[in-house]
Amino acid sequence: MTVDNLPTYVEITNYLSSKKRPKHLLMGNGFSMAYDPSIFSYNALSTFIENSDDLLLKQLFKTINTKNFEIIMQELDNFAKIAEVFSADKSLVNRIVQTNEKLKGSLIGAVQQLHPEHVFTIPDEKSSLCFKFLDDYLSNDGKVFTTNYDLLLYWVLMRNNAQQANDGFGRELLNQTDEFVPNWEPEYSSDDLG
Repeated sequence: MTVDNLPTYVEITNYLSSKKRPKHLLMGNGFSMAYDPSIFSYNALSTFIENSDDLLLKQLFKTINTKNFEIIMQELDNFAKIAEVFSADKSLVNRIVQTNEKLKGSLIGAVQQLHPEHVFTIPDEKSSLCFKFLDDYLSNDGKVFTTNYDLLLYWVLMRNNAQQANDGFGRELLNQTDEFVPNWEPEYSSDDLG
């Protein structure tokens, strides 16, 4: 099968519906980039490193020739393991591990600095349209997963009062059980934090 012969999104969702199977959605960085590529693209995140004072991290991005933090972090993990196999100097292995930790911290710092300040930064119309798309999964026994570091998905779900989403910070089942109980009404915890 070639790329040109792959089924379309509509064909796949229609097939799943015809078989009465739930749809699940896995979202990656494209979700965030659709909101604002100047914030969530690898270019924007790597610019954060380019503008930093850390010469070692700048050199890593240039040497590995990518703007993708995850690739560099994986390369550093692999390099540290290979260095250990070859009984490299412990100080070299420690420096590689520390550099990887610094890179992870830089990624978190970049996301913090670039991320929209609050949930209402997202226009109402965008938030509502996004939720309408996501709710088609959630309200039909599907699941939505994300690999993103940002809060956009969380904000859309909470702002639109998604009943099927559980963030772990409230509305959790208090009388959850492993056994099937017919005509059972879930009891939810209070949303009040105070």
